[in-house]
Amino acid sequence: MKHFAGARIAFAAGMTGLATLLVASPVSAVPIPSDPVPSQCVSAVPEAEIAALTDPAGIDTFDDARTRIADLRDLLTRSDDYRGTFVLAFDEILELTGPTLDSGIYDDPEWASALAVEVVRLYLSNLHEYVTGGTPAPHWADALALTEQCDRSPGRVLLGAIVAHLVVDFPEALVAIGSTPTHTRDFYTFGEALVDAAPVIADEFEAVYGVDLGPFFTGWFVGDLAGETETTTFMFQSARTAAWVNNFGLQDPATHDITRLEMNVAVDAATLVLDGLEQAGTI
Repeated sequence: MKHFAGARIAFAAGMTGLATLLVASPVSAVPIPSDPVPSQCVSAVPEAEIAALTDPAGIDTFDDARTRIADLRDLLTRSDDYRGTFVLAFDEILELTGPTLDSGIYDDPEWASALAVEVVRLYLSNLHEYVTGGTPAPHWADALALTEQCDRSPGRVLLGAIVAHLVVDFPEALVAIGSTPTHTRDFYTFGEALVDAAPVIADEFEAVYGVDLGPFFTGWFVGDLAGETETTTFMFQSARTAAWVNNFGLQDPATHDITRLEMNVAVDAATLVLDGLEQAGTI
């Protein structure tokens, strides 16, 4: 993995630099209101139903994971419930992931299936903690708290969850399933589902939540989100590579703590970046 040697640090540092740029250059368009706008963003879905669907017990196969997310989407994806923002996106990604598991494109399809199951379990475990009054992991506690802030853009709520999922959950899931360098090709193949799902996510999200994220996703994936640079660190390929490298950093006791710190720095920096983009009306 020596050819990825600077990726972890570069991602965290780049996120911090982009955040600093946005903070140093405040925007005036569509400012975030200082007081909550009277609105309803948490629908009256029985908490017991959400608690049952988010309980990670019994999620052992891809079909188990896929069904849970699809059922949650049916329950929560509506304009007056911000808790459905990430579920909508996750459901579209899993819909594309499923057929690939038996298509022969993976060297180790069991590993790919295990990765899909584990990232679903991590998300549902944290959402379950949140809706039952428990204590989610810090990255999810912050992302899920946004679902109750009705003055925020639904796009900002979604992207906060995507950051939690990609920057922290992905490397943790990779560790949990015993990933090795031999899985590198499969890892990048697996991630293409998010790229492929982006246009559908954007269309579905605009239909439900009224926010057009198409330009954001385009900028994120092609790397020109922040301006006339060839690449930005806040783009999918960089975040994905950082997740892969961080997986090995977490596995090594000698680098575990610094890797965890750098992941937290990246999440904090992404929060500033997304807040700036929300102020600008981009998301």
